[in-house]
Amino acid sequence: MPRQRIRVQLDGLVAVHAVRAVWTALGAVPGVLNAEVTMQGAVLEVEGELDRVALAVALEAAGVTIRSLRVEARVLPIL
Repeated sequence: MPRQRIRVQLDGLVAVHAVRAVWTALGAVPGVLNAEVTMQGAVLEVEGELDRVALAVALEAAGVTIRSLRVEARVLPIL
């Protein structure tokens, strides 16, 4: 399964505690291998296809909503 890097902008990240809650919630989303969460949003490393419904449900449980979601194109390094 190919890996994807996904940038997610979130509404509701108003405190450092919310960042931690989002990071914890992302651990319950199938396929999410790694998550970097800041006050601006999250960058996810995902194996296979992202279950967007599971993502939305997990984030809503953490008190935030998705503003936008963007899959980054993968590029091969040039040697």
